[in-house]
Amino acid sequence: MQKEKICKFQSFASIGSPELGPKRLAALQNEITNTGLDGFLIPRSDAYRGEYVAEKDQRLRWLTGFEGSAGICVLVKQRIGIFVDGRYTVQAKNQTCPPIEIINWPKIKVTDWIMEVTNHGIIGFDPWLHSVDEIEQYKRSMENTEIILQATQNLVDIIWKDQPSAPTAKAFQYEDKFAGATQSHKRKTLSKELKENGNSAAVITLPEGIAWLLNMRGGDVEHLPIVQAFAILHSNNEVDIFVDKTKVENLATHFGQGINIYNENEFLQHLKELTGSVCIDKSSLPFAAYQSLIDSKANLDPRGDITALPKACKNEIELSRARDAHLIDAIAMCKFLHWLNSQPLGMLTEIDLVIKLESFRSANPEFYDISFETICASGPNAALPHYRVNYESNRTIKNGDVILVDSGGQYKSGTTDITRTTAFGQVSSEIKRAFTLVLKGMISISKLRFPKGMAGCDLDAFARVFLWSEGLDFAHGTGHGVGQFLSVHEGPQRLSRTSNIPFKAGMIISNEPGFYKEGHFGIRIENLLAITKAPKLENSVIDEMFVFETLNFVPIDKELIEKGLMSTDEITWLNEYHSECRQKIREYLEPNEKIWLDRATEEIK
Repeated sequence: MQKEKICKFQSFASIGSPELGPKRLAALQNEITNTGLDGFLIPRSDAYRGEYVAEKDQRLRWLTGFEGSAGICVLVKQRIGIFVDGRYTVQAKNQTCPPIEIINWPKIKVTDWIMEVTNHGIIGFDPWLHSVDEIEQYKRSMENTEIILQATQNLVDIIWKDQPSAPTAKAFQYEDKFAGATQSHKRKTLSKELKENGNSAAVITLPEGIAWLLNMRGGDVEHLPIVQAFAILHSNNEVDIFVDKTKVENLATHFGQGINIYNENEFLQHLKELTGSVCIDKSSLPFAAYQSLIDSKANLDPRGDITALPKACKNEIELSRARDAHLIDAIAMCKFLHWLNSQPLGMLTEIDLVIKLESFRSANPEFYDISFETICASGPNAALPHYRVNYESNRTIKNGDVILVDSGGQYKSGTTDITRTTAFGQVSSEIKRAFTLVLKGMISISKLRFPKGMAGCDLDAFARVFLWSEGLDFAHGTGHGVGQFLSVHEGPQRLSRTSNIPFKAGMIISNEPGFYKEGHFGIRIENLLAITKAPKLENSVIDEMFVFETLNFVPIDKELIEKGLMSTDEITWLNEYHSECRQKIREYLEPNEKIWLDRATEEIK
């Protein structure tokens, strides 16, 4: 039976309970009233400001049924709105029940909606779940009203009687042979930077930054090998880490001198005791921590997370290891695509594909976990950019479907992410045309040569221009940063119209344009790219330029390409890419798989 099919790393159960939403929201409304408030904010985030959160922190899902990775619910004056971006508008409609209103963010801002509902009252919020920037922006937007934002205890936690406990997974050392630098070296480098900028300390509240700095990994969150912790880096090279001590008791030798371990509940007191100039990141610092810093004698320097850029700019060893991880992953993907293309029509479901892909990845001993829950979507399900298959939504794949598989793996050598859209049987000319336009945008980004100083906002249009020419677009960014055995969604860099962070050598970015026709089909093609310095051209007037190095080597489905829409240069790029796929992967495949690969990578003439 279908329900007996399981993966080690992914569940197919319906996690949210939208039918319970009205009852739970009513209980929360009663708690709001009893507390003397007029509203309350329920974000998707946790105290660590992560996109991926532990079960204990899944308050938005528990309250509303919505399972997406971004959003915020607002209760004000008996009105209930859930704010989601273009990735989740359809999903939110399907996973919630009235009286919840689905609000298209950022087209409509949280504060605009609140002010539409009321011009007075007290709105409560948990200060651990909102950044300083968020709260300050909310307050600025509503400063000419009688609406007051008030920090309170978390009211959802009061009514959530069977709330899961905090995670307790053991941390482990991330070996220098993967990290490319010791934790001691990293501390010294960043401490030196603090001194040069006149800072006495830096507050670090993103667990990914702490994991990178201390060459430490953990298992507190599914698919994201982090330890939930806070930290203070001092200009004398020492680090105070605030964490459940049982998680790190096995790392005493690895930490050595200079790393002081405290219980997490001691964090706020230590913040109050800081002096001098303290570096903070207002975009991630919980408002609760900010309040303690305001009570200290420290001067606050809001120049950002001191670990963000060094973590994003991979060193040569990290890049070399990332290439290793992507080779391993490409072999698994090619085996999977060969298997998929050999299956009879009408026999497979989306869940079957997820299970099979996991089995190919798991066969390699280097595999640690998936990097996120596999998005395997066919037909109308593929029109949901972040679709998660469950037993209720699971489709049998039919002739004429396109199948979108967005997946990745966690290997100690690196984090992978790849999307391939493939045809199952004969597909429509509409689908082929849309696929080709998406592919042209993906190739356009891949081929770019661009000056130092360019950011995602400068390059994003190259992925969309071919879709725009026919009045089409996609409602998500073109790409995101990727970590090193860390988060598959890593900042600060993004390939997006809203990102002004300049690209630097060593960064890894995804390139994933798409197109989605609600109720019909979805298309996305994704490779990861490493940013590298470009050789200087003989007559160039630009001092320094960058190019993108492609990391994924998995064939792109030629059956979906409308050749007449492709330029000669685009066909040349694709042929060369497929030649590299064949050269890198072929020796690792079985005879039948080699035959498939040879056909999949044949030149387009």
